[in-house]
Amino acid sequence: MTGHIVALDAGDADLETVGGKGHSLMRLVGAGFPVPPGFVVATGAYRRFVADHGLEPRILELARPSVVDGTVSFEGASTNVRRLFEAADLPADLIAVIGRAYGGLAAAGEPAVAVRSSANAEDLPEASFAGQQETYLNVRGAQAVTTAVKDCWASLWTPQAMHYRHELGIDSGSVAMAVVVQVMAPADVSGILFTANPATGERGELIVNASFGLGEAVVGGQVTPDTFVIDRETLSPKDTVVGAKVLMVVPVADGGTRIESVAAQRQTAASLDGARASELAALAVEVERTFDGVPQDIEWAYRGAAGNSTARFRILQSRPITNLAPPPPKNVTWPEIPGAQLLKRQVAENMPDPLSPLFEDLYLRALFDVQDWPEGWEWKGNETRNWMKNFVIVTVNGYAYQPIYRTGAGDWDKHMAKVRSGQAKRSRWANFKATFAMPEFMIAEMKAAPLPYWIYLFARTLRTFRKYPTIVRWERQELPAYLAAIGEWDDRVPAAFSDAELLAGMKSLTVAEARYWLALRSVIGTAKLTDGGLQRFLEENAPEGRFISGSFLSGFSSKTLEAELALRAIAAAIRSDPVLTELAIVTPAPRLLDAMRQCPAAGAVCEAMDAYLRDFGRQVFNLDFVEPALAEDPLPFAVSLEALVRDPGHDPVTRQKGVARTRRRAFAAALRFFRGRRRLEFLRAYWTARNNYPAREEALFHMGLAWSTFRPLALELGRRLVAVGTFRRPDDVFYLASEDLAVAIAAKAGGRPVPRLADKAAKQRDLRALRFRMDQPAAIPPAKRKGPLSTVVSNAEGDDVLRGFAVSPGTVTGTASVVMTPNDFGKMRPGSILVCPLTTPAWTQLFPHAVGLATDIGSILAHGSIVAREYGIPAVLGIGDVTQRVRSGDRIAVDGNRGTVTILDP
Repeated sequence: MTGHIVALDAGDADLETVGGKGHSLMRLVGAGFPVPPGFVVATGAYRRFVADHGLEPRILELARPSVVDGTVSFEGASTNVRRLFEAADLPADLIAVIGRAYGGLAAAGEPAVAVRSSANAEDLPEASFAGQQETYLNVRGAQAVTTAVKDCWASLWTPQAMHYRHELGIDSGSVAMAVVVQVMAPADVSGILFTANPATGERGELIVNASFGLGEAVVGGQVTPDTFVIDRETLSPKDTVVGAKVLMVVPVADGGTRIESVAAQRQTAASLDGARASELAALAVEVERTFDGVPQDIEWAYRGAAGNSTARFRILQSRPITNLAPPPPKNVTWPEIPGAQLLKRQVAENMPDPLSPLFEDLYLRALFDVQDWPEGWEWKGNETRNWMKNFVIVTVNGYAYQPIYRTGAGDWDKHMAKVRSGQAKRSRWANFKATFAMPEFMIAEMKAAPLPYWIYLFARTLRTFRKYPTIVRWERQELPAYLAAIGEWDDRVPAAFSDAELLAGMKSLTVAEARYWLALRSVIGTAKLTDGGLQRFLEENAPEGRFISGSFLSGFSSKTLEAELALRAIAAAIRSDPVLTELAIVTPAPRLLDAMRQCPAAGAVCEAMDAYLRDFGRQVFNLDFVEPALAEDPLPFAVSLEALVRDPGHDPVTRQKGVARTRRRAFAAALRFFRGRRRLEFLRAYWTARNNYPAREEALFHMGLAWSTFRPLALELGRRLVAVGTFRRPDDVFYLASEDLAVAIAAKAGGRPVPRLADKAAKQRDLRALRFRMDQPAAIPPAKRKGPLSTVVSNAEGDDVLRGFAVSPGTVTGTASVVMTPNDFGKMRPGSILVCPLTTPAWTQLFPHAVGLATDIGSILAHGSIVAREYGIPAVLGIGDVTQRVRSGDRIAVDGNRGTVTILDP
């Protein structure tokens, strides 16, 4: 039986034997740190107890979650499993060996000990299980210790621990519990210390929380502790906040603990002086070094007055800090480009994150190459000037911006001087014809028309009244050409291409995507022109915000609505079957699709899911091809599907009819309000906008479609370069420039690896991760006022009323759900206000659960404005930093009429 007891000073033991906490403590003891003496009841004892009583099959049967009020619950499962432990007795020989180990902790008497759980799946870098299982303090007597050990075993099956394992996908059959028994460390002051700032990721700061008495008051959140921010370099406190330490936890003489009030004069006194805080910090830095520099979450205790030779700190446990943010960048500057205002607009709006090196290299250059430039106009990266209606995209710290150049010296003025000189040599009529020339595709249609010229022109004019030439050109020419260019590379599997062909395909698809953006830009411009014309008319002729254009431009069918109806149909099919409903609710979203595919009853549902991902899964969340589309990474789809199974919300058909009724009422009200010539002007603006505006969302639906073909080519090349030793990971391909890939391909042809490229890719990957921590400005230099090209509005720091663009009418007050990336889709709570950086068509699946929308970036023609109108929810876009000002759970009010978001309850 001695194999079931492992002394903390017995040297190293494996994690599976002593659990996460025991393993860490043994390393600390071995390194000479002041750790209270003790022992570990190994996992083998737990497994023997379970086996002797035949508990395992019964535990696994009972440990299944149930569905209560549409949510996963482990309450009933936990109660049933823990009853099994209560009814089973420890074997006599195990009681004896634990008793002997306990007796050996003191020369005489019954020492007070702490009995702590130490599961084999806790205190790990990826899963801490902090607070999920039980700890018993100030336990006295062998019988009490053995009872506490069994209670710790049972705490492996608390509702919170079971739910935590369920979410992480940890198999319940693989877990086991060791138990740490340590002599209680007498404590005047206790607390926790993080060797990095858990809120900011700053590695140069240590954060200490301290309070009087035992540390349970701090760990359990029963007090507001003192907080010390320690500078790692000097080990001196650089900031101290004294908390209201009203209560403290103290040991009771006969065993156990109680809560006492802290004397009033001590509540406002710091629990540690500067010298003790520095001493603790120095100890913590050494602990971190013992764990190979991994930032640690340390529990500690201190006994003795300052200056007392017996005063000392003790380390009670140490575990890695989980989900620690990367270190924040330092001394970040956002340099201006001379003569330009950099704005987050147009295509740059769809690049919210730092660009990957390959995307920056291929796509930004392709955007330049597909436009018509004057002779001699060259691509110079960030130094490239735009010309006339052409545009370029530049980057600052990896973030994309569109530069709007102010007049001044340089290539622009030289070129315009040449243009004006040429115009001066032509007649006014020649200049007029050059400016208003009929598009080439219209001329071709006219020549091919089997009608006399004047009849064709009349019919053409009527069609143009309905749709602008840009919309017609997109429908008939540009979209088909784009799809055909993608289809050229869809016909063969990537493995069939040579290395050079893979790279050529990547470049070809990038050019196709860039060319499509030019077409999309024209469609967006037309929608903005017609919507803006209607909005301008309303502002000038209907004062006090009586109408906004969004009131008249909603309730139409779209690809967005088709996608929602398809998703809801899948959810309805699942809800119609109780087995599938329970499966969808109890299975965490990352494993939902696999679980459905393994369920015999889900055949039709799986076919519908496959059809959805085929029809709508090529939508992108981000225009940068480093991020996979929905079909490749369907987690956001699974999250939305699970949410619709739990709460179907409003019927979209009924909602759409309601939005259409609202539009008709607004139209009727406008007809009553405007009279005579104003009514005719309103009708012209209304019909022009209505006939052209919907094309914007249809065109945006296809944006990024090429990337679902591009990524398999790129990753195939990446896998080949891993095999030859040039790359470490296939996706290293996204962190290098195309010329690097050409070098790698040439070396591979000669049988040579280029390992320096793997190092370069790793550095670029780390740099991009660092850039995610930067607070990118919406404009460089900061915009002083809202202009016609703006996609953000500046708000003063501290304002509770944030201003943006009013894009969808109505007002709503509710709770905010802050969703930063598609990986956060699960944070969207039904019936809440969606707060996010921006939205693309792939974000539309969140809108059925939203009652309002607020974004950092966007204006009246952004995707979010259009979809918000279709869903009939108030929306304010382009607030600049609403995702920084508002937290999930805050109560906010969105006024889509005035363009404000008010923070009511931060």
